[in-house]
Amino acid sequence: MHWQERVCKIVDISLDFTARKEVTALLIYETERSEQLEYLYCQRDHDFNFPAHLHHSYEFLSVQAGTLTCTLETNSYDIHPGQALLVLPDQIHSYATKQSSQSVLWIFSNDWVPDFKAQLGQRAFENPVFRMETAPLMELLWPGNNRCKKLAGLYLICGTALEQCTLCPRPGQGADDPLEARIVNYVQENYTGPLTLEQMARALGYNYTYLSAYFNQRLHTGFQDFVNLYRVSRAEALLRGSSLPITQVAEQCGFGTIRSFNRVFLKAKGVAPSVFRRMNR
Repeated sequence: MHWQERVCKIVDISLDFTARKEVTALLIYETERSEQLEYLYCQRDHDFNFPAHLHHSYEFLSVQAGTLTCTLETNSYDIHPGQALLVLPDQIHSYATKQSSQSVLWIFSNDWVPDFKAQLGQRAFENPVFRMETAPLMELLWPGNNRCKKLAGLYLICGTALEQCTLCPRPGQGADDPLEARIVNYVQENYTGPLTLEQMARALGYNYTYLSAYFNQRLHTGFQDFVNLYRVSRAEALLRGSSLPITQVAEQCGFGTIRSFNRVFLKAKGVAPSVFRRMNR
């Protein structure tokens, strides 16, 4: 079996498993998901886009075709075919595809790689991009494999990163900008309901005008675009992995009407939600 086909099967297995619990458990970038012990998730994406977020797990992304840009805290990195990137726990990061990309992503919890965590200490990678072939990982991290093989795959990722990337002091755990981390957490916790900049400003204790300027200057997007892109990313997971009616998907992702959901989703993904679901089933 070709390794790319096996990646698709890994995603299918994960979706089937989570669907037996609650559909919302598919949302892989939530903090509570990454606090699970021995958490390991794999996903293949085309034209991957995801807004700024953070979690307590490691995130490894490998690009097979095209170019994918990752903004990691204050720096942006273009990842090309044959290259990969390792995001450390509690680093704010986002992804953007300008033209097209194909990528594979793994998320794994701290407890899989305690030796790597100890070696890092309070350091991070100066440049987290490195070269790595994905095919060997597919063999080692296949869901049916035993724990030893999975450990070998995860330590292969970590060891390769240590060999090729320079370590530098990390300014504390989490983002170097506390406000940015608080914004991301607030959106993650409140995106399912009505959400305005005024509400966020009151909740975080900031002036509305200051916070609006902060979005444009620091996050390089407007507040509403930031929230909408986050909601669309959540909707993608539900459309891929559930049989929920599209109206219910819209409601669970915080869209007030099906019309606004269709409009925002079409703008972000280039296709309507119903078409996206047919393309990804």
